Amino acid sequence: MTKEQVLVLIKPDAMVKNLYGLVLDSLTQSGLTLVGAKLVQTKKEVIEKHYEVHRGKPFYDKLVDHLLGKYHVNEVFAMVYSGENAIKRMREFAGETHPEKAKPTSLRGRFGRVHTTTDVFENVVHVSDAPETAEQEIKLWFSPDELTETMYKTKKSKVDRMVWA
Repeated sequence: MTKEQVLVLIKPDAMVKNLYGLVLDSLTQSGLTLVGAKLVQTKKEVIEKHYEVHRGKPFYDKLVDHLLGKYHVNEVFAMVYSGENAIKRMREFAGETHPEKAKPTSLRGRFGRVHTTTDVFENVVHVSDAPETAEQEIKLWFSPDELTETMYKTKKSKVDRMVWA
């Protein structure tokens, strides 16, 4: 078993429906340790960098619009969890990306839906899919001083605070 960190975003569709409390409560059942959390107004440059791997795919623009609040609200609840095999465990807990294919007991199975008028997957949460992706995403959304536990190399910045190396 390998200790990992994983980024979890509670997406705008869950935020606008006030599901974030239920999602947070459910996430505590994962057995992982919460090491960072914050409410964030999304910014285009962050969302585009976060989903860079999907640029050019047919769903990319709608995905970016969704996270920027075009369909709901412009906010996400960003969290970092830590623990043994955190990525695999959290992805199983979240369920399949497509809400209709997710187990009914998973977060996406319980709370997700396919929005038929926009063809957007309202799948409640984003969860990092690999250790390398998790590191990139965590560094994009959090600074080292926003986490109670850091696994990645840091350095002092000129403003005397920790930054990602």
